Amino acid sequence: MAKIKITNVHMKALNYSSKEKLIGMLVIPPVSAAINFFVFGSPYFAGFRNFLLPTLVTITVVLIIYILCGMIATILLNRFPKYSQAFKRIGLELVCFVGITIVAVTILFFGYDYIGIEGMPVKMDNYPWVLTVGVVCNLLATSFNEGAAFYEKWREVVDESDQLKKENLQSQLEGLKGQVNPHFLFNSLNSLSSLISDDPAKAEKFLDEMSKVYRYLLRTNEDGLTTLESEMHFISSYFHLLKTRYGDGLEMETRIHDRYKEYQLPPLTLQMLVENAVKHNMILKDSPLNIMIMTTNSGRLVVTNNLQRKDRQVASNKVGLTNIVKKYRLMKKEEISVRDDGKEFAVIVPLIQP
Repeated sequence: MAKIKITNVHMKALNYSSKEKLIGMLVIPPVSAAINFFVFGSPYFAGFRNFLLPTLVTITVVLIIYILCGMIATILLNRFPKYSQAFKRIGLELVCFVGITIVAVTILFFGYDYIGIEGMPVKMDNYPWVLTVGVVCNLLATSFNEGAAFYEKWREVVDESDQLKKENLQSQLEGLKGQVNPHFLFNSLNSLSSLISDDPAKAEKFLDEMSKVYRYLLRTNEDGLTTLESEMHFISSYFHLLKTRYGDGLEMETRIHDRYKEYQLPPLTLQMLVENAVKHNMILKDSPLNIMIMTTNSGRLVVTNNLQRKDRQVASNKVGLTNIVKKYRLMKKEEISVRDDGKEFAVIVPLIQP
C-alpha cells in the first residue's frame, strides 16, 4: 500500500552563525596582539621584526582555535537545537572551549620560550595572565556568536510565522471563496427549486440544512480550531445537500468514538476532504461513491473514499489539502498524511487534544 506523507523538511548547512567570519576578523587580531604583549612585554612593540613574526604565528594559532571551537559549537548546535537544550549545549561548549584554549595557549607560550625570539625573552610570570586573556576572549567570541545565532534563529521563526500567517489567511480567503462560490450556491438553489414543487417537506428540510451550512461556513472560517463534534454536525448538513443532489450515487458512513468528540481540528477540514472526493470521482447510481469518516484509537481522524477517478481531469485550485496542510504547519502540529493504493484514497488528520 503506497503511502505519501506531506511534510515540511528544511535542509540546512551546518554553521554557527552567518556573522562567524566577521566576528573572527574583529576578535582575532586584537586578541593575538594582547596575548603577545603578555608573552613578550614591551619589546613586542619595539620594532617591525619583533612585531611581525610573533603576530603571524599567534594569529595562526588563535585562528585554528577559533575554527575548532566553531566546529564544535556547530555540532552541538545541531545536536541540541531546541531552546530547552540551550543551557546544556552552552555548558558543553564552555567546557570544550576552555579546555582547547588552555591547551593551545600553553603550547603557544612554552613554544615561544623553547624556540626563543632574539631580543624578546618570554615573561614566564605572565603565563596565568595569558591563560586568562585567552579564555576571556574565547568566551567573548562565543557570546557574540551565540547572540548572532540566537538572533538569526529568532528572525527565522518570526519570518516563517509571518509567512505562514499570510498563507493561512490567503488559504482561508480562497477556501471561503470556493465554499460559497456561485456554482455551489446555484446547484443548491436549483435542487431547492426542484424540491419545492415536488416535495415541499423535503424542500423545507433542505432549506434548513442549507442555512446551517452557510451559517457554519461564515462563522467558523474566523476561528482557529473547532471541535470534532461541531464539524460532524456541519458535515451532516453539508452531506444532506450533496445527497439531495446526487441521490443513490453518493453514500457516507461515520464511525466517531465519543471520547474524541471534544478533540479539535481546523474548521472546514471535513468539508474540504468530502468536497475533494466528490469533485475528483465519478458518482454513479450503479457504482456509488462511498465516503467513510472514522476515528482511530491513536486519536486520528481518517477520511476515505473508493477511487472512481473521472476520465477527464477536473481543474483544481488545490485549496483543499493544501489549506489543511498550511493550517497544521502554522500550528506546529503533526502534519496530515495521505494514502493512495489505487483503489482507496485516505487522508489521515491528527486530532488536537483540547
